[in-house]
Amino acid sequence: MLVVQQLYNMSDEELDYQVNDRLSFMRFLGLGLADPVPDATTVWLFRQQLKQQGLIEELFEQLI
Repeated sequence: MLVVQQLYNMSDEELDYQVNDRLSFMRFLGLGLADPVPDATTVWLFRQQLKQQGLIEELFEQLI
């Protein structure tokens, strides 16, 4: 989800909405219609944990 967020320059709230709204985003993320989608708070907390561990930059350097 962080990759989609970065590519489309979305806020956490917009990411939450768009992933729930777009089948293409769900397919890219490997989610089915019945699968739960992490909410904006969960995405924020995960990103903060990556930042605290110094891993967010490394993640995006490898992916983008």
